[in-house]
Amino acid sequence: MAGDDAVARWISNKLKADEQFSVVDSIGSGFLEIARENCAPFVAAAIGIQDVVVLEHVIPLFEVNGIQPQFVVNVPSKAIWSGRAIEFVHDAPSAFGTFGDLIRASRQDCVSTYRNREYSFFERAFRQHTAVREVTRLYDRLYQLRRSLGLPDITVVLVEAYDVSAEDIRNARELYGRFDAAVKTTSYGSITTAARKAAESMGAKVFKFGELMGRLKKR
Repeated sequence: MAGDDAVARWISNKLKADEQFSVVDSIGSGFLEIARENCAPFVAAAIGIQDVVVLEHVIPLFEVNGIQPQFVVNVPSKAIWSGRAIEFVHDAPSAFGTFGDLIRASRQDCVSTYRNREYSFFERAFRQHTAVREVTRLYDRLYQLRRSLGLPDITVVLVEAYDVSAEDIRNARELYGRFDAAVKTTSYGSITTAARKAAESMGAKVFKFGELMGRLKKR
C-alpha cells in the first residue's frame, strides 16, 4: 500500500466539514481526491508516520499508475521530515506538510507549489547570504550551511517559540541531533538566559534572525 487509508479517511471527514471543499473522496491506497469551490481539484496522498518521514515512505506514493499526488500530508503533525524525503517530494513536483499545511495549500491555485512560509523565508535568507556557498536541508528545521572564505560549516536549527526556553533547546537537540546554532523564528518575544545556557552546554548558541545573519560572516 502506498499511503495510509485510515489517515486518508480521517482527513476526508475533516475536510467535508469545511465549506471551501465541494467534494472530498478517499479513493484507496491513502489517496484523496479533493475538489474546491474556486480552484481546480487535486490529489493528496496521506501517510501516518509517527517519528521521522524518510525517503522510503514517500517514494511509493509516486509509483501508483495514473495517480500523481500534488500534496503529501502526514499525520501526526509532531513527526519530522528528512531532507531527502522533502527533496524527493519537491522534485516530483509536489508539496508536503501537516494537515494545517494541506488546508493552507488548498487556498492557492497550484497546490504542488505550496511551501511553508517559515521554512521558505529562512532557506532563502541562507541561500542569499554572501558568506554561504551551499545550503543542505538535513531535516525540515535543520540546515547545514557551507560557508566561503575558509569559514567552517555550521548546522542551524529553526526554533519556533515566543520566548525560547531551555526546554525548547533541549527538545530541538532531542529531535534533530547536534547543531551549532539555534535561531528563533519569530520576531516577537525573547530568548531566555536559561536557553542560552542550555545551548552553551551543548556547544551551541541561540540567535535571533538578525544576530545569526551577522554571525555567519564570522568564525
